[in-house]
Amino acid sequence: MNESAYMRVVYVVDNPVIAKILIDPMRRAILELLRTRPMTQAKLASELGLATPSLNHHMKVLRSKKLVVMVKRETERHRVIQKFFAPAAYLFVYDLDALPKNIARYFYPVSLERTRGIVSTILLKDSRFPIPPTQEAMNVLSEKISRALVHAAKEHSNQDIDSGLEERVYKIYADAIKKALT
Repeated sequence: MNESAYMRVVYVVDNPVIAKILIDPMRRAILELLRTRPMTQAKLASELGLATPSLNHHMKVLRSKKLVVMVKRETERHRVIQKFFAPAAYLFVYDLDALPKNIARYFYPVSLERTRGIVSTILLKDSRFPIPPTQEAMNVLSEKISRALVHAAKEHSNQDIDSGLEERVYKIYADAIKKALT
């Protein structure tokens, strides 16, 4: 199956309605798991350890905003039709400046942990890299990286996937980090 038929490289979340749906960590986990391969709802429920009604609820919400799409149907031996789902995009990036603060605040911890990972990785390569000396300095760097990531992601947001998914994501991140640190 050709992934480009249903998935974009990146989806920039700048709509409060969409962001509100993705506040739920289980919905983000569903998107992350589906990113690895299309799955049925039964397989998803099993992988996530969720009851079927709970997963059905989350999938209904995700499908209503086209964050998850059905990508194929297979008829089993007993004529049961299995529906396979995938996320609308490989990577979801949150535009914290475009979202109301009461929604954006749910995504700040993700942004901060991403920045800590970036700083730690740079320190492995160059121990002279200036570590943000305070929590406030780390928050400022985190905001700068988040803005740069949104900018880099928007350049790729309308592109379908052709090949090299991870390489494309690394390019988006590398462009953002380069911009944020200069």
